[in-house]
Amino acid sequence: MHDMDLRQPKLLSEKLLESAERQITGGYDHAYLLDKTKAIAAQLISSDKKVTMNVTTTKPSLQIYTGNFLQHTPNRHNGEYGNFAGIALESQFLPDSPNHPDWPQPSCFLQPEQIYEHYTAYQFFINQ
Repeated sequence: MHDMDLRQPKLLSEKLLESAERQITGGYDHAYLLDKTKAIAAQLISSDKKVTMNVTTTKPSLQIYTGNFLQHTPNRHNGEYGNFAGIALESQFLPDSPNHPDWPQPSCFLQPEQIYEHYTAYQFFINQ
């Protein structure tokens, strides 16, 4: 499986910086076009398998950022985070979508009098 293919469960830290592409970006910092036939946009499971998080959204894509440049960022315990100390899943339109009206997604433009209505939900489960 290619390191960018996240359609099947995968340990993100496994071989994170093995490919030349991930070495350039320092990890994941990419937008993924979502399969809107799936109810869940993404699922994360903690390494100890005790917590599961599901993400659902009406947005067409999800930006995945693996904390590639967190080193030396202060944390709330008077210490510092290291690189890869967290992950962000950001629902959004695809980057550069204003310049690609032919892309298969809802329009990123908001017209006058149009109501902006999207949602993103993060649902957490504690696994026994």
